[in-house]
Amino acid sequence: MKNFWCDVYLDKIKNNVDRIKQLTNNKKLIAVVKGNAYGLGIEGVTQYLDSLVDLFAVGDIEEAKRVKSEKEILLLSPLVTATDFNIDMDNVIFTIDNENILEKLPNEVSFKIHLYIDTGMNRMGIKPDRLDVVIDKIRNDYKNIIIDGIYTHLHNGSDVKYTKNQIGLFKSAVEKYLGVIPNIHCLNSTCTLNSEYREMTDFTNCVRAGNLLYGYDGLTQGFKKAYGFFAKPVNMHFVKKGEPVGYSCRYKAKQDMHVGVLGFGNIEHFGFNKAVKHNLFYDIIKVIYNHIKFRPVIFAGNKGVRVLGTANMNTTLISMEGIGLESILRIDISPILADSSVEKNYITN
Repeated sequence: MKNFWCDVYLDKIKNNVDRIKQLTNNKKLIAVVKGNAYGLGIEGVTQYLDSLVDLFAVGDIEEAKRVKSEKEILLLSPLVTATDFNIDMDNVIFTIDNENILEKLPNEVSFKIHLYIDTGMNRMGIKPDRLDVVIDKIRNDYKNIIIDGIYTHLHNGSDVKYTKNQIGLFKSAVEKYLGVIPNIHCLNSTCTLNSEYREMTDFTNCVRAGNLLYGYDGLTQGFKKAYGFFAKPVNMHFVKKGEPVGYSCRYKAKQDMHVGVLGFGNIEHFGFNKAVKHNLFYDIIKVIYNHIKFRPVIFAGNKGVRVLGTANMNTTLISMEGIGLESILRIDISPILADSSVEKNYITN
């Protein structure tokens, strides 16, 4: 047994939904649940959010199949292909992010789309000066396609001048369709936190939120972290002073001690760092700093727990000082990086 799990706090997700609504004057909320709901489990999260949001957004068609809701699901750019339109789901809204795909679409069934406008990311998208042409083409030649929305992605929110220019480009492109095409959106989690961006996007009526829903961001603006990882030691081993512990003998016991085994490691992206070659001086300074400065990422209550050596594929070794086999330890790890198969408990307080 791994004795490793993730608690998902649904009441905190509800808090974050309410906070998004407050900041955006109750715009329609598109809950972004791509990446397995940012690592928190797409099935459990969408089932809970079903009554709290207006629609969902996913990264690909396989994720759409896992959403536990009858609400509409927006398939986001750029992973939309012509074959996706053959799916037997009537609540999927497709993104059209290039003109060429129109010729490849089935014409015997009706479906909804959102048009994705490229305002600078250059990943995919219809250029703003081509939007009118594309809309006219769909209205004239593709009677089975319902244009339900238009959106863009504000991908560089930390650059205020750049992002304001993006918003201006988007507004100019969509202004004539306000009140005609139902859903106009560009605010994402990062930009929702910025009051200037919120004011500039008052012409939109939807907001797409992922990070904010789960408390990855916005903790200083009333958002709450909606998850926590925990573990109990699986085994414990006695080691004498001076004996090595773990791979490459990177740790030697400074006294007789008990070593604990935790059931997670590199698979969960814990303790994993891509090897980067530095000069000898850098490596020496790093060793000295890490030796002097204890920076815990595992906690027993408020006390930091020492990791011994380095985590390996599926286990991590720790000092059991002050810890028993029944102790519950808190692990500082991101759900986005953690293995999606980690057991999840959905908790409402």
